[in-house]
Amino acid sequence: MCGIVGVVGELADLDVVRRMTRLLAHRGPDDEGTWEDGDVRFGHRRLSILDLSELGHQPMVTDHGDYAITFNGEIYNFPLLREELEREGVRFRTHTDTEVLLQGYRLHGDAWLSRIEGIFAFGIWDRPRKRLLLARDRAGVKPLFWHAAPEGLAFASELKPFRLLHDFRAEVNRRALRSAMRFACNLEDESMLASVFKLPPGHKLIYERGEARVEPFWGYPEPRPQELDPAQAAARLRETLGNVVRSQMISDAPLGAALSGGLDSSGIVALMAEHGARVSTFTVGHGPDDPDLLKARVVAEHCRTDHHEIQVASADVADLLPKVMWYLEEPAGQMEAVQMHLNYEAAARHVKVLLVGEGADELFAGYDRFQLFDRGRPLTPGLRRALYERVYMYADRQPRHPIAALLSRAAWGHLPASPMLDPLPRHAEPPLAGLSRERALERALNHDQRTYLHHLSLKRADATGMAHGLEIRVPFLGRDVVELAATFRGDLSRQHGVEKWVLREALRPLLPASIVDRRKRPFQMKLDQGLVDTLELLGARLLAPGDVAARGFFDPARARALLQGRPSARRPLIAHKVWSYRVWAMLMCELWARIFLDRDPEAPAPSGLGDLA
Repeated sequence: MCGIVGVVGELADLDVVRRMTRLLAHRGPDDEGTWEDGDVRFGHRRLSILDLSELGHQPMVTDHGDYAITFNGEIYNFPLLREELEREGVRFRTHTDTEVLLQGYRLHGDAWLSRIEGIFAFGIWDRPRKRLLLARDRAGVKPLFWHAAPEGLAFASELKPFRLLHDFRAEVNRRALRSAMRFACNLEDESMLASVFKLPPGHKLIYERGEARVEPFWGYPEPRPQELDPAQAAARLRETLGNVVRSQMISDAPLGAALSGGLDSSGIVALMAEHGARVSTFTVGHGPDDPDLLKARVVAEHCRTDHHEIQVASADVADLLPKVMWYLEEPAGQMEAVQMHLNYEAAARHVKVLLVGEGADELFAGYDRFQLFDRGRPLTPGLRRALYERVYMYADRQPRHPIAALLSRAAWGHLPASPMLDPLPRHAEPPLAGLSRERALERALNHDQRTYLHHLSLKRADATGMAHGLEIRVPFLGRDVVELAATFRGDLSRQHGVEKWVLREALRPLLPASIVDRRKRPFQMKLDQGLVDTLELLGARLLAPGDVAARGFFDPARARALLQGRPSARRPLIAHKVWSYRVWAMLMCELWARIFLDRDPEAPAPSGLGDLA
């Protein structure tokens, strides 16, 4: 994995591009390079995974200088593609997937995108056509941001470099801010910095003659359920996932796996071990009796891994949160980013590549909210839609449906009012679009795959991994697995109230029954008294009424009422959760502003709250 930067036009000279590139040093601690051709400038930070020699240096340029690339990612099928190109007469200078990608484009142009399998974000300058091509992988595992102005176009792996561009004004994108507060992440393709955009997954951007156009080259397949025998479906899934895991184990550097003790990560570890690998596994937990730690030990012993455990406590939050936000770059309303940061920090001491279980919940209905689609629940389409909207992240209001409002209040308690000054986000596609129609569960899963998955789950995994120069790979989101899952009926994912049923059956021959039959336990910070106390203290320090008014993100009176509305000890746990999520979201937005609006753009990651005073 790497960090990439590029500019076409007069937005930045080569010195600025070098400084932009150095802001991504954590993404590529092994090497640094820049390249210039007229008004085109690329920068690259390298994390050496394939061909560890100097021949893998980037930006990489063809012999005559007509094509140049800065590339972040891994192309899993590059050995096969290399053989095809050699038959077409290409002579390679390196053993890298980068050169395969560059030479493939030279011969086949944009059509090469349909051939490559992997996780990637790259920029290619085509000098004969005076054309820039940007592309991002199908699932959106690797990030890619871009900014266009009359003076040209810039792109980068992260938001931080854009603040160094000539005449760039660092301002909040209020549409993205509203989305981050309502949905616990920014679901827009606009970033939190005004005028900087995210290239969507499975899309390419072409910049020529001063104009940029964004086009898809792949999209998550629409649900097309087939009448499959359950046992046959499980066997096909096991075979397909096993093939993808094997393809993603390609590396010239040490690799391992994140292991939570849940079904998804345990299945990945078991499949890695089945292919003969001695796997290093890493588990984060809260105290010696944490169920995740205990179950992870069972899997580690079963698969004979080199196992490592990392402890996290609520006391870690206050000190780590500013640093985590520096890497996340956008507010994320879920607290597990802190423990992921610690887990990946520990893993990076031993390996450079980590396989993780992200994506399984979105493919196979793992989240609690999907219970609303169980056939045994006597819900009308309107009632189901209203309740689903209430639990879809952290919506700003109680349902308008009267019965849904009563059920919502009984199940989840009082919902604190949003502190936002602005009205609700006008998200282009509401989370529940089309759910009143046939195949509602399949459509809900498809929506999560196209939105929530890459805007939050994959972004969080990539950011906290690359913070430590650790490449994150996601076998569940290999194209073959995703396209197979689209053919499964919803009742294969949820049977008799059991989530991810077909995945459980697929992995049953590989894991102990205690792991296969373990019900999903959310991977999240333990909401104990210490964490609630920490949130209250952070609120008092970062969200004083005068500071809130000066910032202009929130209504000071609503923010103060929320901070002072901490539930009493007698209130149920759900009341503390709802309050904590809302306060956490406000804190993340304020921390984001202090880092990305107030600080010097070249300041290093804050070591603690003291750096943001």
